[in-house]
Amino acid sequence: MKKYSVVVTGKIADEAMKILAPTCTITCTKPYCAEDEFAALMNVVKADALIVRGVAGKVTKRIMEASGRLSVIAKHGVGTDNIDVTAATALGIPVLNTPEANFEAVAEHVLGMILNLAKDMAKQDARVRAGFWDKLDYRGMELNGKTLGLVGFGRIGRRLRELVAPLNMKVVVYDPYMPESGKTSDVIWTDILDELLMSSDIVSLHCPLTENTKGMIGAPQFDRMKRSAFLINSARGPIINEDDLVVALRERKIAGVGMDTFAKEPPERIAEIAAAGKALFTPHLGSATEEAFIRMGVEAAQGVLSVLKGNDPDPNCHVNRPR
Repeated sequence: MKKYSVVVTGKIADEAMKILAPTCTITCTKPYCAEDEFAALMNVVKADALIVRGVAGKVTKRIMEASGRLSVIAKHGVGTDNIDVTAATALGIPVLNTPEANFEAVAEHVLGMILNLAKDMAKQDARVRAGFWDKLDYRGMELNGKTLGLVGFGRIGRRLRELVAPLNMKVVVYDPYMPESGKTSDVIWTDILDELLMSSDIVSLHCPLTENTKGMIGAPQFDRMKRSAFLINSARGPIINEDDLVVALRERKIAGVGMDTFAKEPPERIAEIAAAGKALFTPHLGSATEEAFIRMGVEAAQGVLSVLKGNDPDPNCHVNRPR
């Protein structure tokens, strides 16, 4: 007889399912399940654990309380902005994430976006398919010697710095939460975001979504960026003010944008942003490699199962651990 009830919001790797299957009854919701339906399901199956992939809005206190016995929540990934962590903490529910699982995948995805934008690959592919041959008119950007500005220097930012090293790019970092002991000597550090924006040819966002970072890149920041610069967001959509982004692209205040995350997902403003200027879009799949998908699922499954068996959460992935 199964001992635990686990709800998963979307598909996870077979390897993760095999970890849970011997002792758990697993219920998978449809992706982006609405709150009413989600809460009703949690109540029906009396969930002991929840593994979060795609949700509509947030995993709210109402959803958490609906099962009456929820003991642990694990994010299939790193960012927990779609979980009401404050509510979980008040209810005594540990929230876990998988910080080691996907940084390689996201860093490689960002590098791909950088190369795509610098060389205008998506547009040129479409042009060739449509019968055009723009060889005589095309001018791309060389990355050698250019400056990459990293807003945030966690695992993804650090790995991206390593990936661009062979391109001889200068790397400038703004991370106000980085302790002095974590400041490496192979990048240029600045305590002023505007300095990074003014000096960078490519600005890449790698910070979490918080009250301080929501809307952090808006009209004043676009005014400080080089007109030849590209902005890339693989972090969280609301960090960029999309109204101001449309204006910045339309008025050629920046050269273009690469977006893997959006203010609302699935997004509603793709056509508007694309019409305003050069833009490259992917559907929040920076971490969606086969390897990272397996690692995220396995780490999430191992985390919830360990807590359900009475163990303390791993401090390396315990988001709301007591300080």
